[in-house]
Amino acid sequence: MKILVPLDHSEYALKALYRAVEMVKKEGGELTLLTVTPSLSGAEEASVQFGRELEENALDAMEKGRMVVEEAGVAFRAFIEAGKSPADSIVEFARKDRSDLVVMGHRGLTGFSRFLLGSVAAKVVSHAPCSVLVVR
Repeated sequence: MKILVPLDHSEYALKALYRAVEMVKKEGGELTLLTVTPSLSGAEEASVQFGRELEENALDAMEKGRMVVEEAGVAFRAFIEAGKSPADSIVEFARKDRSDLVVMGHRGLTGFSRFLLGSVAAKVVSHAPCSVLVVR
């Protein structure tokens, strides 16, 4: 079974990673970690700085994920992708990689951020070419 785990800085992404590692250790399979960095348009200094911060956040999320998986002794592949929509990038990656399962976190944020970020999980569930396990 090919399991794809999208990573970000949320506690739920980390819970999803632990769940996926547990599944791979118990049932076997391939584990793939994916971090999506939104691509930005425009050449304003603020956009450039914000883009650097997003890239650093993606690298940091991937590093934390790598440490968890290596500590568990599970083999994995890791990818960082740039895209305008994290959900679209996850769905497209799952399609191209022929993933059997996406294990991802649900975000428990409030207000407008909750709407935007929660919509990533909802869109992946709706459009993924495979099963999706959303971890709370």
